[in-house]
Amino acid sequence: MNYADKRVLIIEDQRPFLLVLRGLMHSMGATEVVTKSSAEQALSLCKKRKFDIVICDLHLGSDKKNGFEFIEELKMRRLAKPDCIVMLISADSTRPYVLGSLERTPDDYLIKPFSQNQLSTRLERCWHKRQVLLPIYQALDNADLTEAQKEAEKLLKTNKSYRGSIARLLVEIYWREKRFEQALSVLSDFDEDRPVPWLQTALARNWLKLGQIDKARKTACAVVQQSKFNAEAYDVIAECQLHNNEPEAAAETIKQAIKISPYSTDRHHIASEIARENADYVMISECALAIWKLSRKVTRNNANVWCNYIGSILEVAEHADDKRTRNKYQHEASLAVQRGKSDDYLSRYNDDFDFTIYEALFNARLHSLDGKLIEAKRVLSGGQQAIEEKYDHYPQSYIPDSIKVLYAVGEYDEAEALAALASDDQMNRFTDSTLKSEQTKALEKRQLYARHNKEGIDHYQAGDYTAARRSFTSALQFAPVNTGVALNLLQCVVKLMHAQTKQEPGLQNESRRLLTMLEGQSLKQQYAQKLSDLKEELSGLTSKAA
Repeated sequence: MNYADKRVLIIEDQRPFLLVLRGLMHSMGATEVVTKSSAEQALSLCKKRKFDIVICDLHLGSDKKNGFEFIEELKMRRLAKPDCIVMLISADSTRPYVLGSLERTPDDYLIKPFSQNQLSTRLERCWHKRQVLLPIYQALDNADLTEAQKEAEKLLKTNKSYRGSIARLLVEIYWREKRFEQALSVLSDFDEDRPVPWLQTALARNWLKLGQIDKARKTACAVVQQSKFNAEAYDVIAECQLHNNEPEAAAETIKQAIKISPYSTDRHHIASEIARENADYVMISECALAIWKLSRKVTRNNANVWCNYIGSILEVAEHADDKRTRNKYQHEASLAVQRGKSDDYLSRYNDDFDFTIYEALFNARLHSLDGKLIEAKRVLSGGQQAIEEKYDHYPQSYIPDSIKVLYAVGEYDEAEALAALASDDQMNRFTDSTLKSEQTKALEKRQLYARHNKEGIDHYQAGDYTAARRSFTSALQFAPVNTGVALNLLQCVVKLMHAQTKQEPGLQNESRRLLTMLEGQSLKQQYAQKLSDLKEELSGLTSKAA
């Protein structure tokens, strides 16, 4: 391998080792070696210049991007050429960091200290492999899955040296295209007498994708018997247990996987879904915090992840057994919101995120948790009005909290319409799980509200205002601050007041209660007009009674 024509980038925060590493590269023939002490500096440089070899240390200083985050962002922002090799180095040989490093799929991972010969041998091996697989990587870099698949299939037939690596890439391409039968064909083509952990784990995962739960579980269990530290195999077993309605066993299994390899967002997503099946809201919150920590420093719209974390704390408060515990978690959530305001990564990567609007939605949730539903809806209405004025589309970050409050106050139709706007991409996997749970919990109340509301409308149209009043009152029990039902009930009350020769205090009190509920809300035009007309009628009735 000729290093003289290779551009080399080294990221290392320990200056003595940085100088040693630069010296090693020069000794190997490299003439252009650039060094940076932080991932942030390196990424900024990679926007302007492309490198052939990138060597990055895992630990790069307190509250700085680490090697994991550097690799993720380098790939996400496509700042490396398809033929660039990336090596992660570290003095930390503990299992969680080694497995976390391998899960980021660098071209290699090297433990300090190492010799020039070790470094040279590893780099040359990576470079040769990358050159052989380059047609696949180039197609993937161009987002051309069809071409990538064609190149991988061709190489799988002609190249024996890197058969395993080619197969892994091809299987991942098939998975992205949801072609699980083709992936199975590739995986099954290997020699079963020589089981390889990645192959067996991929086979287990593929069985799971095909819905063959028993086969997936059996295959993953066999992997664990061979290697008790294969976290991915534990992931598959946990998902199989969840499919088989064994959520408690699944929770224990995924906890074991996290203990082995805790630096995977996918693993924490799986854990949060299992925890939701167990109604373990503390575990959900722990997973949300882990996902936030792992995502915080990587360029993406990570406000979604942060909002999920805050929301998960409020979920713990919502399901607390006593007021003291509920207050404790509400306070914890409030402190986390305040910390978020000064979080540099949160503000830097989320230009459209408005803390003032988010705080309105957050406060609406606090009010709903405290049973102050009228105030919750009033604050939510203000936040939604601000969203409508500022954005063309409802931002994903604000959807979960908005829906939570809408369900609490009984605005089911509006909640469902908002849920339909939620993206189903991987970044919102946590959000999707939360929304599905809320929809399931709200289903029975929504059906009862709809039934009583329809009955009320039927009675009203038939001129039976007393029966209509009873039905609308029942509907409000399941949709306590629903604007449409409240207006329907107020309309019935006005009709009954018209029909009476002497105004009853009960009807007057009810009309005042309903007006208190409706006034101060941001109402749709037709609702606002209806309320205005009813208030005018009530004013006339009051004057007549006087």
